[in-house]
Amino acid sequence: MNYYSIEWHTHTVHSDADQTVAQLLETAAKSHYEILSISDHNTLSAYAEITEKGLTTPVFLLHNSLEWTTFYGHLLVLGVREALNWYDAKPTEIDLWVKKNKEAGAVLGVAHPYELGSPICTGCHWDFLVRNWDNFDFIEILNGDSPQEQDYNQKAYTLWSELLRQGHHLAASCGRDWHRPKKETANVAVNYLGVEHLDEESIKASIRQGNFYITLGPKWELSLSSKEQPAIFMGATITQGTYHLAVKFQNQDDDFNRQFGETIKKIKLLQNEEVIAEFSRTAFGAELKTEVVLTPGPFRIEAWGAFKENPDQRLVISNPFYVE
Repeated sequence: MNYYSIEWHTHTVHSDADQTVAQLLETAAKSHYEILSISDHNTLSAYAEITEKGLTTPVFLLHNSLEWTTFYGHLLVLGVREALNWYDAKPTEIDLWVKKNKEAGAVLGVAHPYELGSPICTGCHWDFLVRNWDNFDFIEILNGDSPQEQDYNQKAYTLWSELLRQGHHLAASCGRDWHRPKKETANVAVNYLGVEHLDEESIKASIRQGNFYITLGPKWELSLSSKEQPAIFMGATITQGTYHLAVKFQNQDDDFNRQFGETIKKIKLLQNEEVIAEFSRTAFGAELKTEVVLTPGPFRIEAWGAFKENPDQRLVISNPFYVE
């Protein structure tokens, strides 16, 4: 299975960004994104422009996405068949609207839940009453440029971790929230999505499963296996028992964050959101191989190291394997 760089939180002049659709597509290709989706606020009109003007899409395009922008929170709606009317959403009825958007074919994720709300950014803070977090496919825990430097993202990570601890099945994502060119001093986080076939339904299925990881730069090859299952992917539900874990890091082959010179120092294994093992790691190309005994609850992996001016930064975050 191949893992592709994907960005699904982007904007154009069709909502509140400075960049045209053509500029976004061109810049995404130059930045070495492999999959892109345009998620303007409450409109699919960017896709109509692509069709009407016959714009070439140098990266694979996941069509018909938007950011459902309400007074009580923002919801990333990916690959929907039709844009539903956000204006009818009440603060206690988000579960109903999640259901309706899913019936329209969408993959759904909560955007920047702890971003500042009114009067700075009306609706940017998540204020909906969620009765069942399992209805969502993902929650955005790293948002914007240099996301690791923002307190509201740390709060989102803490929320996600607590939801996992409570037994929910929920992936974590990053989103560039791309409105304009980033400053040279800013870095971005990137999702890498595992897909067998590069088509829209396969992409949506992998996002729903949670078969992707988040990184501030380093890429890895991550594999989990057992005697009965030679290849297990993130988001899978597995039985408790002994598994073989292998993690191998790769040098970056893109220009996302290379100039910041990240150095991975340790790999942490987490079960039920508690660190159960920690391994040192220094060189690219070196592979960690270990046996892990997994008990019920979420199991995931993080890589930590130096990045920019922080000597102990969370650099790579896997999505969970769910152990029963």
